[in-house]
Amino acid sequence: MDDLKKNQLKILIKCCICIGCSIGMVSNCIGLFYTPIAQALGTGRGQIAAISTIISLSSAFSAQIVARLIKKIPINLVMGCGSTIVVLGFIALSFARQLPVFYAIAVFMGAGDICFKSLTISMVLRSWYGEKSGSKLGIAMALSGIVAAIMNPILGRIIEGYGYAMAFRLLALLIGVLAIPTCFSIRLNESDQNAAAAKKKSENAEKTVVPFIILAILTTLPVAISGATGMNTHFSSFAISLGYTLSFGATLVSFQSIFNSVWKLVFGFIADRLGYVRTSVGYLAMNIAACLIMVFFSGSKIAIIAGTCIYAAAFSLNTVGLPILIQGVAKERFAEIFANATMVQTIFYALFTTLFGTISDKAGSYIPCLMMVIVFSAIGMVMFAVVGKKTHTA
Repeated sequence: MDDLKKNQLKILIKCCICIGCSIGMVSNCIGLFYTPIAQALGTGRGQIAAISTIISLSSAFSAQIVARLIKKIPINLVMGCGSTIVVLGFIALSFARQLPVFYAIAVFMGAGDICFKSLTISMVLRSWYGEKSGSKLGIAMALSGIVAAIMNPILGRIIEGYGYAMAFRLLALLIGVLAIPTCFSIRLNESDQNAAAAKKKSENAEKTVVPFIILAILTTLPVAISGATGMNTHFSSFAISLGYTLSFGATLVSFQSIFNSVWKLVFGFIADRLGYVRTSVGYLAMNIAACLIMVFFSGSKIAIIAGTCIYAAAFSLNTVGLPILIQGVAKERFAEIFANATMVQTIFYALFTTLFGTISDKAGSYIPCLMMVIVFSAIGMVMFAVVGKKTHTA
């Protein structure tokens, strides 16, 4: 193995660690804390789910700032400082006892989280792997699900045995040990020539005309996808609402994380054979089936687990399906359109996360939320089909 391949492998491992900590431990584990914190503060799950919403919104609006910082400051400093903020945030959360304090901490955590998440990791992998960076990002994203699958049962048991504060401190310790030194050691490939090619593409992007209806759908499709996947962080609370234990809820999150990774890896292989539009429509159809299973067979643990595993497929559309769709129908304007779509998706996913928590509080059940997921999944299927028909793609 030559020096370049060794360095590429080292960078890939480091990127997997960063994604594992930022997405696997922050984004995919925060849902476990909704019910315990709500019970401790004597408030509703919707108000606690707003913590996740604030983190997501803060990340979305901080992305532009981070993008500018990277041009002036070495990327490892940006990532290292961001991971440090997240660690300090988890420590602060473990001592917080008032809702406004939780919200204030979430703002800073969101700004720190985006620093060592998909935005910077994509840039790092692109600089080292060029056109082959997409598959490497897929590997990192899949591993984030495995990390979440391992961590959720552990955190669930710690919350039950020692309280949510101790679980927050464990996350701070793990991210501090794993992410901080890794982030500070990451670097871009100085000999990379892809930046010049990207600049040339951006200069030609304005010359490419995308039909208005396609542009409108690509910009609004993330709203439907967000509605279809808004239950993602609520599965532990969903289990508790059905009368199951927090440990079973954590098990659901683990199954969801594992199959989230599996479906992401499988998506590309299916899309190569059936086309990305058909594959996306199929994934949303699976989402509808999953919700129906959980609505009509909620008394069966096996059915709930099966529904959770199937539901995990739709979440692949955020990280795999949507990028592939935009790349296929608006390649020259990919960066611009995908940036807008990502912003819309982040904002609406955060809003749906809070909305579903609030609805479950008012209704005393997650059934209305699952029905909303079915509606948005159906809307997403129509949107994908229209794009496929208008662009003559499968």
